[in-house]
Amino acid sequence: MHAQIWGFSNCYWELRRQRPRLKKLKKLLMENPYDGPAVGSYAGGGAGTEGFWRILDFDYEMKLLGHVTQLVDSESWSFSRVPLSACLEELGSFEPKAMIEHCLNCYGRRYSIEDGQVMHALDEDKVCRATAQLLLQNAVKFNLSEFQEVWQQSVPEGMSARLDQLRGLALLDRSTKPETISLLREEDLPEDTLERFNSLFSLREKWMQDDIEPYIQSQCSRPPAIQVIIHTRSEDWTVSDGTVHFSQYDLAVIRGHLDSDIPRLSE
Repeated sequence: MHAQIWGFSNCYWELRRQRPRLKKLKKLLMENPYDGPAVGSYAGGGAGTEGFWRILDFDYEMKLLGHVTQLVDSESWSFSRVPLSACLEELGSFEPKAMIEHCLNCYGRRYSIEDGQVMHALDEDKVCRATAQLLLQNAVKFNLSEFQEVWQQSVPEGMSARLDQLRGLALLDRSTKPETISLLREEDLPEDTLERFNSLFSLREKWMQDDIEPYIQSQCSRPPAIQVIIHTRSEDWTVSDGTVHFSQYDLAVIRGHLDSDIPRLSE
């Protein structure tokens, strides 16, 4: 018995792993950010809590966080043991309770203790990072040492502000005298890989690996890590202080491998 061939096709569909692209969604949400209940309209619910997705205005988000950290300080609570019910009771007359709880969920880890009471452990890195963003968005560049001093004074007492908390948020320039720091959020860069590289190299001709890595790590849809791709696919070099540099010319080799070749490299 012989099967009959009716035809053939040189086209096919291939299922490939892709990174989610959320910039369009965020852009739509940012057209109408939530910055608190309208004057005279708050009756315990608040806009954005009735089945709609809203994105919080950053200044309003920091206002909520400020309320929480001030309450923690006034009540002498531990950052790792912040009671949800007490926060809602004390702050509910100032802001919608749903927004207060949302803030605690964003900047802390929710857990329950033996008696069933819900607690939150505030995340030091997230709180310090958000505080840094609030400071950095008000100027093009800051003197690094002055910024670190103001930053530490601005975070809640008992928390430590460290530069490693700013990966993907701020760009340090150690080639200037004095050294400077400026806001550069990874989420503000183009989602397209080539456009992202062009944007980065329009800001700086040469990059150290530690500086650029936070801004291209998200372009890897799966392992290996970006530093493996850089070392195996580019012509980097090490200078006397041990730092690794590479230029846009070197990255031309990497660009084609950030997405399509990653599955094969990991095998």
